[in-house]
Amino acid sequence: MKKLLIFAIVLLIGVAANPLYAQKKENKVVCFKSNMDCSNCEQTISDYLKFEKGVKDLKVDHVTNTIKVEYKDGKNTDEGLAKAIEKKGYKAEKISTGEYEKIVAASAHGHEHGSEQHKDRTQN
Repeated sequence: MKKLLIFAIVLLIGVAANPLYAQKKENKVVCFKSNMDCSNCEQTISDYLKFEKGVKDLKVDHVTNTIKVEYKDGKNTDEGLAKAIEKKGYKAEKISTGEYEKIVAASAHGHEHGSEQHKDRTQN
């Protein structure tokens, strides 16, 4: 009986240590095109998303209207993050990382908003 118990423990440890069973979840990146108007909109989204499950890194930019989120796979999904953005009243159109990079690269850095307009997001 004692040998059977030891064999079971060794077998359990072997299975748990097997990389097929103990796969480490990778981080995923999702990018969105949004409809922010100003730095306050940017701050609202940033403050909200940083507390979403699994979020590891976040880049929100109102000038390019882009959002880039790095999150832990298995803790959240692309759709879940889009819903979180939409819950705050903003558009969350999923774009590829390549599209995101093009938009950010093409933006004119140092662009200032002289008079920022806030849109009423309660109306659709």
